[in-house]
Amino acid sequence: NALLKTLEEPPEHVKFIFATTEIRKVPVTVLSRCQRFDLRRIEPEDQIALLQRIAKAEGAQISDEALALITRAAEGSARDATSLLDQAISHGAGETDADQVRAMLGLADRGRVLDLFDLIMKGDAAGALAEISGQYADGADPMAVLRDLAEITHWISVIKITPDAADDPTINPDERARGRDMAARLPMRVMTRMWQMLLKALDEVAAAPNAMMAAEMAVIRLTHVADLPSPEELVRKLRDTPPPPSPPAGNAAAPARGGGGPAVASPDQGGGPAGRVGGAGPAGQTTALAVDTLDALARFPTFEHVVELIRSNRDVRLLVEVESGVRLAAYQPGRIEFVPTDKAPADLAQRLGAALQRWTGSRWAVTLVNQGGAGTIAEKRDAADLAQKAEAMAHPLVQAVISAFPKAAITSIRTAEDQAAKAQTEALPEVDEEWDPFEAD
Repeated sequence: NALLKTLEEPPEHVKFIFATTEIRKVPVTVLSRCQRFDLRRIEPEDQIALLQRIAKAEGAQISDEALALITRAAEGSARDATSLLDQAISHGAGETDADQVRAMLGLADRGRVLDLFDLIMKGDAAGALAEISGQYADGADPMAVLRDLAEITHWISVIKITPDAADDPTINPDERARGRDMAARLPMRVMTRMWQMLLKALDEVAAAPNAMMAAEMAVIRLTHVADLPSPEELVRKLRDTPPPPSPPAGNAAAPARGGGGPAVASPDQGGGPAGRVGGAGPAGQTTALAVDTLDALARFPTFEHVVELIRSNRDVRLLVEVESGVRLAAYQPGRIEFVPTDKAPADLAQRLGAALQRWTGSRWAVTLVNQGGAGTIAEKRDAADLAQKAEAMAHPLVQAVISAFPKAAITSIRTAEDQAAKAQTEALPEVDEEWDPFEAD
């Protein structure tokens, strides 16, 4: 509040200049009392020239490649660039090269990162793992290596769109040539996939307990998908591949289903010639489908197998509705008849049949009947509990409690045997002979 009042009525001889890189964090009350000037990022050429002038004025020897690394790390900020230059001069003790700056910034050698990128694009998993292990042994941070891979992926993708992007003054001529060559060889589809996988890998490395292991797994995935064919290549391969030869038709007898002897031919009902095999033609296809359906339904000989199928597919809602709302009247594989309870949903039969067909691949007939249904699974499971509650309700003391408290209900029953078993499990183990610490040996 004191600053706001000073800004509203500043002294005539005072001019306030505020500088920030986080303009969104400045309160609106301050912004409204100031003139705002947005400064754009400094171009790399101007940044390098500024650093060269400062290094010359300080009498420090620093290579142009080291200045390019500092410029790239500063991202257009003169303040960050001069701070990094000060640190680099202190580390170099008067003469600073690119290796010292790279070690100071925790960066990997960009040339070696390009080698790693090239190995990944070739699908050479062993070579890529050896290269990243070598960089890690030389002190490179696995997270920094993956960031450099992502930066190279973005740089090559931009070069494919705008070739002039290769003329970056912060990149040496050899790396520019390699970037142009990769941009000419690698399709954009591969670059976008590489970018997406690297973004995911960066998150995994940041969350992993061992960053190097996570980085190696990311490199293995990247090399694995590098040589995968494109969708266009797959379509072209399918189009050019000749179709498989069709099975011989006619009077040739097909082998039996189990791989045994030949199929037995039988004459048709119309008295036609013998020798026609049931597997040939549309009728044979129908017969084969019927046999497959019977084989699929044979895995569910009882209704309990159907309930277990619902449980294995984790359809909790359908499982509860079947256990509590189905009074089974008749069952055979592929056909279910049941009497619904009062709480059963109206569409239970339809949803049960659709779910069974989806899981088994065969059509199920699920129908409702009016009589003949047995007890539900829930009723059978809770029969003993219900019997105990009914016996308890018949006790005079319980009836007296219910008459005094009409809304009371029996929630659970603990028998004397249950109490004894619980007490036995919670009791301390018996000791054969008590030990007296004051008793002499």
